[in-house]
Order: sequence, then structure tokens, then C-alpha cells
Amino acid sequence: MFIIPSDIWEDMIDHARGHAPRECCGMLAGTDNRVTRQYRITNILAKLNEAELARFDQPKLSDLKQLAPEERADIAFQMDARELSQAQKDIRQRGIELQAFYHSHTMSPARPSATDITLAMEFEHCRAALNLPQPLHVIVSLEDRDHPVMRAYRIEASRATEVPVRRQ
Repeated sequence: MFIIPSDIWEDMIDHARGHAPRECCGMLAGTDNRVTRQYRITNILAKLNEAELARFDQPKLSDLKQLAPEERADIAFQMDARELSQAQKDIRQRGIELQAFYHSHTMSPARPSATDITLAMEFEHCRAALNLPQPLHVIVSLEDRDHPVMRAYRIEASRATEVPVRRQ
């Protein structure tokens, strides 16, 4: 069971709603599958150039290229590396661990897309070298904006397995 305190749960939903129709993203930290800290990270996808977009899988890349740069964050995200590094430093200083990455789906269900799985696998390749624990991937869906849905997944070997998540 993955536990997220009510105040962080609500802030994640506020974060998603505040950025809609763009996807928001961030990190959750704590210990023993219990979140104690949230880090909002800027989605910089709109700032990426064509060469930087090449890391996305072909179907997503085709979709991204059809959109204006400022619209690309509506269907994907890229976390700001500087903010990600600052969050990691704060996590280490607090003696807690990365528990999950989160992002929103503003028009689709709370389940990983093919791109989400591809990006998780890219992170998996460098995770061990960085000595980081394997994070969960939490998705906040605003498909029904009045009734957001939040789900957590463990992504291994290009497969997503849902992990029960509870608001506390």
C-alpha cells in the first residue's frame, strides 16, 4: 500500500488543475511507502528543441511535432533537470527517499501511456548508477475534472503494475 497524506493528495490535484490543460509533474519522497514531502517540478517540454524531442517514442513524437511548442505540454512532460537535482539534494539532506514521480493526464485515464513506460525505462537504466530506490509512478487524471482519479504504478521491464494507493 502506498500512502499519501491528505494535504499532499489535495495539493497534487490542485497542481494538476492549476496547470491544465498542460501536464504537471513532480516528485514524492518519504520512507516505507509513506509520502512525507512533495516537490513540484516545472514541466519544460514547451522549451525543448526538435533534437531534444527525439527521445520520445515515434507515435508521441509525431503528435508533439504537430503541436505548437506551447501546446506540447498538453500531452507530455519533461521535468526541469535543475529542479529535479535540487529536490534530490533536499531529499538526501532530510534523510528520506524518493518514493514516486507524479504527473497529470488532463484528458486521459490515470494509467501509464506508452510514452510514460518508455520514460520510466530510460530512468531505470540510470537509477542504479545514481543509487536511487525504484520509484512508483503516480498519475493524476483530470479526465473528469470534478472527480480526479489518482493511481500508482510500479513500472518494470516495460510493464506497469498498479499498486494500491491510499489517501490518509
